[in-house]
Amino acid sequence: MTKTVPFILHKHLPRSGSEHYDLRFLDPKNPKLLYSFAFGSKLLDSLDSKISAVKTRDHDPRWLTLKSYRLDALDKGDCDIVIQRNNYFEMIFKGQILKGSYRLFALKTRRGDQWLFIKDKRVKEMLNKFSLVSKILQENG
Repeated sequence: MTKTVPFILHKHLPRSGSEHYDLRFLDPKNPKLLYSFAFGSKLLDSLDSKISAVKTRDHDPRWLTLKSYRLDALDKGDCDIVIQRNNYFEMIFKGQILKGSYRLFALKTRRGDQWLFIKDKRVKEMLNKFSLVSKILQENG
């Protein structure tokens, strides 16, 4: 079952370390937590293909509206989480910058915090087929 949750994409200018992007979205199973992923500076150039991400600590939902001179909210809106498993998400973003279907999944690494974020046209196609089947079943129900 698809769940709609809010998301935010921040450009982060940390005190130390390099400029990067943070994607945060509400955990539909626990609305007191935001999942949080950090992306390198090439995120905006790679949205139509794939890019690596680092899973960071979960955040408080107040980060959805947090104002700071170190954080620039580039995009926000809703995303539909189509599939959610321990180390895997299929989601559809409805933002200005982040739009469309993506897969986010953990890579098998020693540290366990490396993920891959991939644009995926199949998720939207699958949802369209599911909607069509549901409509047919309701009409014939």
